[in-house]
Amino acid sequence: METAPIYDVGGSLPISLDAFRNRPCALPFGHSAYIPPTPQEVDRLIKLAGWSQSGVARLVGVTYNPKKGSSTIRKWRANIDKDDYREISYSAWRLMLLYAGVVSIEDGLASGIDVAAV
Repeated sequence: METAPIYDVGGSLPISLDAFRNRPCALPFGHSAYIPPTPQEVDRLIKLAGWSQSGVARLVGVTYNPKKGSSTIRKWRANIDKDDYREISYSAWRLMLLYAGVVSIEDGLASGIDVAAV
């Protein structure tokens, strides 16, 4: 799959999938430095991975219309100051990071979080 190059003139967003690995939003949820992704980070991950709204919706299990995309995905990408903005759930975000190859299951397991105690 060929994708268009992504440029970040301001330098605040990752320009590659590898660059997401160093962001607080790519850390496991229980990590003290974890910060939920911004709508711009959600949008950038989708673009860098070359996914459509419908494709992302199928990956994370939210409703979509094959011709119109997904209102859920649009809400995750909307600016925070918009009425229709919704924060992406950690599970959906982590699944997107896994499918994009940014993180691995081992990353979460090696984070030191005792899942047996949860």
